[in-house]
Amino acid sequence: MPLKQLTALVADCATDDGRVEADLALHMNGARPEIHGTAKAALQLVCQRCLEPVEVEIDIKVALGVAQTEEQVNQMPGDLEPFMLEEEEIPLASLLEQELILALPIVAYHEKCKPFPYEGSDGGEAEASEKPNPFAVLEQLKGNVKNSD
Repeated sequence: MPLKQLTALVADCATDDGRVEADLALHMNGARPEIHGTAKAALQLVCQRCLEPVEVEIDIKVALGVAQTEEQVNQMPGDLEPFMLEEEEIPLASLLEQELILALPIVAYHEKCKPFPYEGSDGGEAEASEKPNPFAVLEQLKGNVKNSD
């Protein structure tokens, strides 16, 4: 499936180039439908150090139990993630998109890269040393209290 079709996932990416490869199977476990399989995607995310694109490989295992009611969700075994079916058809693209978004790293970064040079980072330290200390008045008061004892 082209990555462009997954608009919510692409919103977190640097580009919408690429594909999602999925191998999913729907089978019945008693009266409960289950979806098992894998999904893979190579996503271009933004490195949070240098702000350049970084390729992140997402490889997930899917184990979903399809439910139509809260009671069915409560009876689902712990090794299955519940998937509430709101319509008769399972929206495969939406299902894959949700699973991939959950697998995104909290912070994407290169193993080795130089941090993005922010403007004013050199002058900020010099300016901070020149500012008067706002606690200097408290220091003087503290000295007056000790002297009066």
